[in-house]
Amino acid sequence: MAYGFAFATFSSIVVHTFLWFRKDIIRQFKRTLKDEQDIHSHLMRNYTEVSWWWYLGTGVISAVFILTSVVIVPSQLPIWALALALFLAAIFVLPLAILVAISNQNISLNIMSQLIVGYILPGRPIAAMLFKTFTFTTGFQSVTFLMDLKTGHYMKVPPRVMFMVQLIGAIIATFLVIGIEEWLFNTIEDMCSLKQKNGFICPGSHTFFSASVIWGGVGPAKLFSPGRLYSTLLWFFLIGAVLPIPFYFLAKRFPLGIWRYVNIPIFFAAVQIIPIAPGMNLGSWILTGFIFNCLVRRYRFNWWLNYNYILSAALDTGVAFMLLALFFFLQLPKGGVHLDWWGNSVWANTADGMGIPLKPVLEGTKIGPSSW
Repeated sequence: MAYGFAFATFSSIVVHTFLWFRKDIIRQFKRTLKDEQDIHSHLMRNYTEVSWWWYLGTGVISAVFILTSVVIVPSQLPIWALALALFLAAIFVLPLAILVAISNQNISLNIMSQLIVGYILPGRPIAAMLFKTFTFTTGFQSVTFLMDLKTGHYMKVPPRVMFMVQLIGAIIATFLVIGIEEWLFNTIEDMCSLKQKNGFICPGSHTFFSASVIWGGVGPAKLFSPGRLYSTLLWFFLIGAVLPIPFYFLAKRFPLGIWRYVNIPIFFAAVQIIPIAPGMNLGSWILTGFIFNCLVRRYRFNWWLNYNYILSAALDTGVAFMLLALFFFLQLPKGGVHLDWWGNSVWANTADGMGIPLKPVLEGTKIGPSSW
């Protein structure tokens, strides 16, 4: 189900962007060429703009590092496939950024990139993961970079300062992550093992490995091609491409109706996580959105207008700081505190999400219906 919805998301993004935003995209490109200024751009003219060769130089240097690593390391990834991965990421940055701008939902090209590389480079698991990484991460980081630039634009932060902060941060993070990983594997016993006593089981790494087997080792041709077990899922491409069309014409026919709020890519991106996300996650998401973006917006509009997004940022930041505090000050130290309470274990005793007892999973025990 998750894969089928991902296929529909991919095709619906293309059709939805063409139908709704083709004129806006063309008009904005023309405005850029004419150097038309809104109030924010007018105020930002007090600062020196980032020169185009800064971006070009950064791109060239990054490309040299990428090409060198792909050629030197036995990656199984040919240069033309690398170029295709970067091209796909560049093409989809614009529609993905538009959806983020209007909905704050960041849609991933993860599964789609794996499907493509699985067909063009069958039997190459390492190449499949590199192709996926270059496509997904490049697009995701580009949208994130645009979001930060937009924030800086509204906050009147000098463009060159924004650029250098992003660049220096990326360089430091690259070496910092490598150093931390080296320290973790040399310090923590049984790192990334399912039996690791403190829970350092590296679920992301296991997901990457599973994906390399499914898309690179086995390959989508044996799963989704005509006559194969999951071939019917390819119909989701057609479903995703067709569904935005009637809602677009309904919105044009009834401009004040509810149809203008129907966004098929966002719909498929949301339902895509239902098969794998616990219901508690979705329930809290829907409840919070309903309270603040429906009830509060309708009955306390001035409060919503002034504080809603500030509250959202505060909640996100608070969660991040609390995670760091709980981990470093309570759980990580030797003999640390283990927060074993109902909220941390209730998911393991229900059919909510995994619905699988935690202990057998960590011990690597085979899970069957009798264990639920």
